[in-house]
Amino acid sequence: MKSSVLRVLGVVLVAALGTTGAMSGAASENPASRGMTLVAEFTDSGPILTGNDVKIDGVVVGTVAETSVRDGRADIVLSLDPAALPVYSDARVVIRPVSLLGERYVDLERGTPSGNALTDGATIPTSQTGVNVGLDEILNTVDQPTGESLAFLVTTLGDGLRDNGGDVDAALKELAPAMRDTQALTSVLADQNALLGSLVDKVQPVAGALATDNGKSLDTLVASTDRLLAASAAQQQQLDQTLGQLPGALGSARSALGELAGTAQETTPTLRSIRPVTENLSAISDELNTFADSLDPALANAQPVLEKAQALLDQAQPVAADLRTGSPDLRAASASARPVVDDLNGNLDNVLNFIRYWAMTTNGHDGISHYFRAHIIVNPDIAGGLLPQGALPQILPTPPAVGGQQPGSDVPGTAAAPPVAGGLLQAPAPQDSGAGPDATGLSPEQEQGMVGYLLGGNR
Repeated sequence: MKSSVLRVLGVVLVAALGTTGAMSGAASENPASRGMTLVAEFTDSGPILTGNDVKIDGVVVGTVAETSVRDGRADIVLSLDPAALPVYSDARVVIRPVSLLGERYVDLERGTPSGNALTDGATIPTSQTGVNVGLDEILNTVDQPTGESLAFLVTTLGDGLRDNGGDVDAALKELAPAMRDTQALTSVLADQNALLGSLVDKVQPVAGALATDNGKSLDTLVASTDRLLAASAAQQQQLDQTLGQLPGALGSARSALGELAGTAQETTPTLRSIRPVTENLSAISDELNTFADSLDPALANAQPVLEKAQALLDQAQPVAADLRTGSPDLRAASASARPVVDDLNGNLDNVLNFIRYWAMTTNGHDGISHYFRAHIIVNPDIAGGLLPQGALPQILPTPPAVGGQQPGSDVPGTAAAPPVAGGLLQAPAPQDSGAGPDATGLSPEQEQGMVGYLLGGNR
């Protein structure tokens, strides 16, 4: 390694001294006119020799100054003329054959201006170098049996293509689109080279695990797969039945999804209506927090209240037990009282009037006791209806006789009142039973009718 570096430095130093001696007076000249050297790294440089040409687009622009091996790589020092400059960082170097005789040259691609220009002594890595395989190398790898087989293959191919050039041409034309698609596919694969490499790296551990124990793991996997396939074949009929029911299940699922879509459409207005609430959730949550903060003191003081309530519930428990025991009788009594209450509620005005009128009737009293007060309005029809005979008698007195005395009268100049046969003006005759006369002068039926009238029974 040190010797190659020394050689490179020596070559650079000699070139620099020669250039300096030849152009010592041209201080303002472009430095690129002096040329430069580059080091190209190859994994295998092949039969490249010192002094081979360096070409750009078929034009010789330099020579191979030196070849060496360093760290398992082949380093080739390229001495370039000023016409080859500038060379950019994305430059490529490929060793190509000159002819079938095995002679080689170095093909240099300077790269694109988007890259940085390389300086003198820069290195082009192996990722940007390559070697074309020559025909002589291919022939050298073919041994006697392989050569004979290849010759037979070429001969057979020639016999097959004899007089079929037109067909081959048509076939090539038909294959042109497929080849273009293949080229596009290879371009895509080239762009995804990193992804494919990552995929291979991830698959490699699995393949390595399957390859352990001389493939026993792979044999086990294959056996397990075989058993799985056998079990699936044994259940083929059930699987067919399941697959036959699958369309119906999918139809039901489609119907359910349709109904769900309709439900979603119906819920859309509801969700839209509650959107203002959701937009105010922050304010509502703040108010709830404020309420919770205000409620904390009450909850802190609620323990004594709860203890008092518990004591009250304990005291009420026996009462509740007694009520539970007597609830059937209470239910029966309430059911029996319901008709009375309903009737009383329906005639509530009359009941209240009766109580008010009775209170007004019996609230009077004198020095001896309370007395019964009644206000009766009597017209001729009512008075006539109360008489026993149903007719009003002649109750007015007759004019007295002038200067005389009416018959039956003890007072001179007056007339005696005619007797009234029963009714309100005269008590009825004593009964055969010997009892005294009735204070009202009415028969029991008439008294019952009057009381009923007073109480609102008869109108």
